[in-house]
Amino acid sequence: MKKLLIPTLAVASLFAANANTNLQKQIEDLKSKIAKLEKQVKENKNLALDANKKVNPIAANNHLYWSYDLRTSLDYIYYKTKSNKKYVNNILSNRVELKGVIKPSENLKASLVLQAYNIFGMNSQQQYSPYQNLSWVSSETPDDTIIRVKEAIFNYFFGPENGLMFSAGRRPATEGFPANLIYNDHANSPLAHLINIEFDGFSFQVGNAAFSDWSDKFSDWGTWVKFCVGVGYSNSKGKWPSDRSPAYSKNNLKINEFANMIFVPYDDGQYALWTQTLYAWNMKGYLTPSSTNMSDLGDYFGTEINFKSVGIGDGISDFLDSTTAFIDFAFTKTMPYSGKQMQGSTDSKTGNSIWIGAQMPGIGDNDTWGFNYVHGTKYFRPMTYGEDTLVGSIAAVRGNAYDLYYNKQIIPHLTAGLRATYLNYNNSGSEGFFGVSSDPNQPDYVNKAYDIRAYIRYKF
Repeated sequence: MKKLLIPTLAVASLFAANANTNLQKQIEDLKSKIAKLEKQVKENKNLALDANKKVNPIAANNHLYWSYDLRTSLDYIYYKTKSNKKYVNNILSNRVELKGVIKPSENLKASLVLQAYNIFGMNSQQQYSPYQNLSWVSSETPDDTIIRVKEAIFNYFFGPENGLMFSAGRRPATEGFPANLIYNDHANSPLAHLINIEFDGFSFQVGNAAFSDWSDKFSDWGTWVKFCVGVGYSNSKGKWPSDRSPAYSKNNLKINEFANMIFVPYDDGQYALWTQTLYAWNMKGYLTPSSTNMSDLGDYFGTEINFKSVGIGDGISDFLDSTTAFIDFAFTKTMPYSGKQMQGSTDSKTGNSIWIGAQMPGIGDNDTWGFNYVHGTKYFRPMTYGEDTLVGSIAAVRGNAYDLYYNKQIIPHLTAGLRATYLNYNNSGSEGFFGVSSDPNQPDYVNKAYDIRAYIRYKF
């Protein structure tokens, strides 16, 4: 038995030795493969870093940024007048926007936005209004394929911690808060309830850093203020006046100028209180329905206050954390010159409006939906020639506006959306010039309008 056991143990030991040798070899091979993989990952990471340095030297050193934004939309529009006339159409449009931002130093930035917004197919130019391409709305109204300058401005930062800023040029004055929420765009500084037009001018801002230099409380409150001045109409006759007067001499109108102040007493990133005050001189309009030339009619005043919350509460739910809600009040006043009419009256008229809305996360991934409700009184008239829908501005409604929208990211940089807007006008003249066309007592006018929009958008 012992003789049999000894050879058996010897054979078992031999197999065990071979097994251990094979296992050890497998472990060594695995270690070698892991080392090679680690080396390859490190090399790929370094290659990626090198590639970034090679591909983006300007972006890294001179802060050059370029973006492309293409939106294709189909709008079903419907109007019904007080006399029961109806107008229906389908508008297919393309809006392309090219934006470049150059920042050669920490305290100097310049931006340029070129935009073409066209209706598909050739349009009848003979039926166009002569005001179709006013500089206030030239990039906001669908028309032809001509590329126009929507924005061209520089910002110079200086003072304590670069807390002061001066800018000049064609300002980004459309798509301010809360209108920007509708398409998930970045908010420009003017609040959209009172100002939603393109304009040329200057601005000076005292930022939070400058305020904080005076007191630590301002740092916690997020306080800042911006002053803007601009020109809405120049009385220049141009290079070759038809009456053969000298080039660029004055015509019979006055320059239309305006000044705006945006004051933010509190903004902690979640809760904010914004205010805006506007004064304009020499507002233009027609004296009578048969007038062919505009006249200087009077001055204009407007003010607004906006309360917003970017996230409701703190950690109550993911839904509330991702919800932005707001309420906005606006007030306007016209001040006609002696003997002139503004909004159909020689008396000063006041109006007000309330805008309530929210943007919320959707039921899926990377989607949002929201709503807007606006109520405006008889003589409310903000600066909204750049309309936010094809049938009219919800911000300027003299009556009630109901707006519902949904946006969905299909893949990164590609989104699609639906929007339905209903305008129920109690009075006429919501977006007319400040003469008889903004008279709220016109005998016949569009008192109901719909715009149902579907769009797809590529943005990079």
